[in-house]
Amino acid sequence: MIVDDSIKFCYLLAQMIKEANLSNVKFYTALGIKKPYFYDILSGKVNPPPPDRQFAMLNLLNPTEEQRELFFDLAAQERNEVPADIAEALKDKKLRKKLRKDIDYEKLLKNGDSKNER
Repeated sequence: MIVDDSIKFCYLLAQMIKEANLSNVKFYTALGIKKPYFYDILSGKVNPPPPDRQFAMLNLLNPTEEQRELFFDLAAQERNEVPADIAEALKDKKLRKKLRKDIDYEKLLKNGDSKNER
């Protein structure tokens, strides 16, 4: 998951709020978060919110598929996590089993480091 560094979660969020015709006050009130925390997110002073808040935000924003994917990717990149939508999908045991069939474990476990081989 490599996302263009010029795009930040906070900028995307501000754009999406505007496109949803929501005021900032209405948005953070509907989310149940405090004004200072919201503006810290919007200014990029703090990391994007945890997954449960990300899902709640998207429920209010009604994003396009492209915006939704970028939202999750940017949040994950800045939080140094797996995107929340992917993490949620991975709770499905059948999906995990299917994904593991395609993993080259020899390559993955080679020298305990696979970061530069993808």
